[in-house]
Amino acid sequence: MKTSMTALLLILTLANAPLALAKGVCKFSDTAKFKDHVTNHIKYPAKGKDVKEACKKDIPDEFTKEEHACVEGKLKDDTEYKNAGEVLKAVGVK
Repeated sequence: MKTSMTALLLILTLANAPLALAKGVCKFSDTAKFKDHVTNHIKYPAKGKDVKEACKKDIPDEFTKEEHACVEGKLKDDTEYKNAGEVLKAVGVK
């Protein structure tokens, strides 16, 4: 019985893991580098798709695939970001 409950708990936890990640924040190995990029290398106002494209074009190898994927998931293509602060807030970077 204890094993069955443990297995059920594990299944429920793993099933909800993507939801937890989607609600979380992006983790960067070098947050300062990301802040610098969105502050100094993007002209605002900018649509989410433009911010994402600038990250791919200007710094394709500076961030991990996971970091790029998180930014892709957090920034909405059609949302207009007025400044770097709005981008940082959207990805959860303080």
